[in-house]
Amino acid sequence: MAESTARYLLQISDCHLMPDAGQRFRGLDTDETLRAVVAHAKGLDIDFDHVLLSGDLVHHGAPDAYRRLLQIVSPLPGSQHWIPGNHDERAAMRAASERPLGRELVRCGAWDLLLLDSTDAPDGRGSGSLSASELEWLDQTLAHSHERPALIVLHHNPVVTGSAWQDPIMLGNADAFARIVDRHARVRGIICGHLHQHQALRLGQVPVWSAPSTGIQFKPGQRDFMLEDDPVAACPGYCVYRLSEEGGIEASVHRVEAR
Repeated sequence: MAESTARYLLQISDCHLMPDAGQRFRGLDTDETLRAVVAHAKGLDIDFDHVLLSGDLVHHGAPDAYRRLLQIVSPLPGSQHWIPGNHDERAAMRAASERPLGRELVRCGAWDLLLLDSTDAPDGRGSGSLSASELEWLDQTLAHSHERPALIVLHHNPVVTGSAWQDPIMLGNADAFARIVDRHARVRGIICGHLHQHQALRLGQVPVWSAPSTGIQFKPGQRDFMLEDDPVAACPGYCVYRLSEEGGIEASVHRVEAR
């Protein structure tokens, strides 16, 4: 029997590059931490099939900041895709690149990757939602190719985490999203950003993973905002996903020493 060929995804999230190089975000030079993440990921010697940039890539910056980000991640193997987060500027992203900002179906071996834009109807505090057209596209796309396992990518976490200050700014219409996921058994996983921490959660029977930020981390399970104080968990990080042809997912988190 021929050996199965796995596919590999790299998730980079919540980079918060500042409008100008050298500016610091909460004490960190986020250009430098992103460069360190890229170097570390390259050092894994994995031929990634796709690189997924899952939002809050720039902290309210202009097109030049997004071009800077794309230049930093350009050495990574694999085709690159991005979605906006609540701190991103969609018009600036469009000016920097013609790549889609959501509603993107990516074929990855036996898998379908579905990238969504969750920045509709912002509440001004950090939450965002999937627009009606985004939800309709997701439902209709999942209704096809039943034999293909699917992985959904969005910025906002669609499940609560037990963090009193973060749960109110999760995906605004998580119930509508959950109903669609529940209708389609081929959804095998969901990945998000937004939390600035690695989490392994579940939406019903579907695993949900959040990636750490490539910059600062938030301490989980807190009543009020708090930066991570554990020396390991506070390090910049990223996630790698191994997708098997049979529909299984293995997730791993990697940490990089902050500069």
